[in-house]
Amino acid sequence: MLLPRRKVGTGQLLLFGLIGFLAGSIFGWMFMGTAHTVMLLRSQPHYGAETIGKAASGAQQQPLASQDTNVQKPNIAQLKQQPDTLPHSTAIPQQVQPQQGASSAAASSAYPTKGTMIHTVCTSNGSPYLNFQNRIMFGTYKLAQQMPGGDKLVAFTRVLHRTQPDVLMDEVPTFRAEPLTPACDNWCEFPVSDRPNAVAQWLRAAEQDPSLIKAPWILMIETDYVWMKPIQAPPAEGPADSWAFPFGYIQPQAPALNAVMKRMYPGDLNDVPGTGPAPVMLRIQELIKITPDWERLTAHIEADPESKEKLGWVREMYAFSVAAALQNVKLEMLLPPKNPLIVQPPADHSIGSAAMFHYTWGAIFQTSTGTKIWEFDKRTYTDVSIQTKTPHVPVPPPFAEGWQLQDGAPVTHALHEEMVQMTTQMNKAVDALPNL
Repeated sequence: MLLPRRKVGTGQLLLFGLIGFLAGSIFGWMFMGTAHTVMLLRSQPHYGAETIGKAASGAQQQPLASQDTNVQKPNIAQLKQQPDTLPHSTAIPQQVQPQQGASSAAASSAYPTKGTMIHTVCTSNGSPYLNFQNRIMFGTYKLAQQMPGGDKLVAFTRVLHRTQPDVLMDEVPTFRAEPLTPACDNWCEFPVSDRPNAVAQWLRAAEQDPSLIKAPWILMIETDYVWMKPIQAPPAEGPADSWAFPFGYIQPQAPALNAVMKRMYPGDLNDVPGTGPAPVMLRIQELIKITPDWERLTAHIEADPESKEKLGWVREMYAFSVAAALQNVKLEMLLPPKNPLIVQPPADHSIGSAAMFHYTWGAIFQTSTGTKIWEFDKRTYTDVSIQTKTPHVPVPPPFAEGWQLQDGAPVTHALHEEMVQMTTQMNKAVDALPNL
């Protein structure tokens, strides 16, 4: 028996249609989404599929995120956890290799952690140019040790990245590291790229012999510094931040650098300090934390043509700055003349609170008509003989009004006096140097 037909209202038809539409959309979306995901996974370059490249030693490096914006980039925590992926050089003497399972963190428990003592470290490839500077710098360091407060300067280590010992081995306390770039013994484009690996070798040697670390504070400097007085450090066990210098040309937030900086630091680039590995005074535990990333990122930059081009001759300084941010090492960076580490004449006209001069730029005093009165530029000191028979540097003549620098800026009384102080101190150091 057939049931009588019931009339379906317009509202019911609309309801059934809506239900059918929603059901079809859901199943269709699930099918298409699954298909799209499968195709994407098969075609997508994943994080880890592309590597930074090879270091100068030819070793495979830790991967960074692909530049493809669809690839998920690692977060800061992931980058902090990445190990020191530059392998220990096979040429490193066996005695400086870490023991199986040894770690810098474990070894650091044997290092000094309290007090105000400072262990000064500089790096060099042993060229005549750097050895000339190094002899004078170390000579002024010894002068500072004799001043009030100089007893806090308890140790000095030159980390030499060179295949063979050089002429300063017996004069300047030296740890020799095997260079990543042996050609730098004679000439290479960018010897400073070997610096973080050389420091890493020194730290690995200290794992085996903790007596290599003499103080809780490590002061990293460069050869072209002139000590004028000792640095007075705060207690290392206290809350004080470590110290660095704000270099105006290190600009992690510059829009033109955004792409290359984001490959190294995906977080807020305002976290990255505009500094470098020298001068910096930090606790030994902080240096141990920073060095693996400093080393890894330097290798990354050297392997990436765009990063090399955009970061230029200060690219290894950027690597250190990013490493400090990744490891959350806080750096106090006071502007001159309040910075306690350095000032840079002739840009700075007073030493202020600084302990050292940094003569990174040459200075020419001249008349308004261009007649040269006095000049000092470290780049003119490159002859092989100057590292064994180190000459005096010229001291400016008595001041006269109307002098200008090479860029037309006036030579002030303060700047003139500053340059006299610096060159006189350098010559005091030279007076005490024997011929080698």
